Amino acid sequence: MPQDIGHALVRNHEYYLPGGDLHLLVEHVQFRVHRYFFDRESLYFRNKLATPASPGASRSGTSDSTAIVLEDVRSIDFARFLWVFYNPKYSLYKTDVDSWTSILDLAFRWQFPEVRKLCVRELERLEMSDVERIHVYQKYEVDRNLLISRYAALCEREEPLSVTEGMRLGMETALTIARAREIARSKPLDGGLRSPTKANVPVATLQDIIRDIFTISPIPDDEITTPTSAIATNGSNTPPPPPLSNGNVAKKPANGVNGTNGTVTPPLSGSNTPPANANANTSASTTPAVDVFGGVFLSTQLASLPVRASD
Repeated sequence: MPQDIGHALVRNHEYYLPGGDLHLLVEHVQFRVHRYFFDRESLYFRNKLATPASPGASRSGTSDSTAIVLEDVRSIDFARFLWVFYNPKYSLYKTDVDSWTSILDLAFRWQFPEVRKLCVRELERLEMSDVERIHVYQKYEVDRNLLISRYAALCEREEPLSVTEGMRLGMETALTIARAREIARSKPLDGGLRSPTKANVPVATLQDIIRDIFTISPIPDDEITTPTSAIATNGSNTPPPPPLSNGNVAKKPANGVNGTNGTVTPPLSGSNTPPANANANTSASTTPAVDVFGGVFLSTQLASLPVRASD
């Protein structure tokens, strides 16, 4: 989707930050944010930002005139993505399925592994139809172990997949589910009878059938499930503190007081939630950001960030 040159350029009201050192253009909207997050989290952007400038030219992304143009992205989706880093309530991520899905899309495309894990964790807390969850998770290559119960639910229910559901899932997945349903119904009940409408196997057996027919390997017992730190390249376990919206670095407050002067300071951005559909399902996760990013946002650093007083 090429940028629309018919619109005058405008600055995003929330994420054109005075202290930002990375300029980006999405559609006709200008963003000015901190390179720190993109350089730290994303291999895609790390490589993009490392590209040397031509002799006598300014490096890409250092000013509005050299802003990096992000193609095939809506400005509203990019603003939602930035909310992950600039959320004023850093221990509370509350938004809807559509927003998390759009954030997941960008995290997948731009190789932000920790943001991707956050999206999946929050989507797991929200209501989605089995078909829609399978569609989203398969599209963004989420661990299929999370889908075993969803595949099983489609196999257990009496009615087969509809044409619409089959199109949403894709031919391969729809045919595989149909095959699993057939196997589950071919097993005889006690007494040798078979049910054409219900799965004739225990849940555990059905899940084994799903694993086999979808070739899903179980998660090893010794696999670490906690997200690993995305940094630790400077020889230290403690990352540099994230910059604030004015370009300064957060200082540790004295005596547990927010801010650096004993007062409560404004949040990093003006909204606690990203742009979203107000009627959609929302999550109210209280997962600390130290867990969300596996140590990227340390509690000691988060304590120093400004916090908005309760409304």
